Amino acid sequence: MEWLNYHHLLYFWTVARLGSVSHAAEELHLTQATVSAQLKSLEASLGEKLFRKTGRHLTPTETGKVVFRYADEIFSLGREMMGTLKGRPQGRLARLTVGVADVMPKLVAYQLIEPALLLTDSHRIICREGTNKELLSALAVHDIDVVLTDSVSR
Repeated sequence: MEWLNYHHLLYFWTVARLGSVSHAAEELHLTQATVSAQLKSLEASLGEKLFRKTGRHLTPTETGKVVFRYADEIFSLGREMMGTLKGRPQGRLARLTVGVADVMPKLVAYQLIEPALLLTDSHRIICREGTNKELLSALAVHDIDVVLTDSVSR
């Protein structure tokens, strides 16, 4: 079984949120060299590049965006767990379940969902993929909240 180094994931998540190694290093109370080295280790363990330089900022690659979504959920659950254990339950996160039709281009679906991903930590977005028929059936029985598709079913 492959193991994930959660410190590396935390450094990645912080850089992705703040857009730079220097800002992340400052927030994490580490040197820039340490953060950079840990990012390289994470990229090596995943076998994928996670960032590309855009001017003076780092922006996540497509793989980086996927990793960020997972990291965001992992750290959100961690904060929720710690709050509960310390007797300060934060309550359940608001959940939005989005059905994405298999005919819908994933980049378009991501661009439609992205603004919701940038909201506060008080929500969780879950995406389900399926056929129009499957998703509309799930919508009818309130298993999902919204369906993204590029066609109208009759």
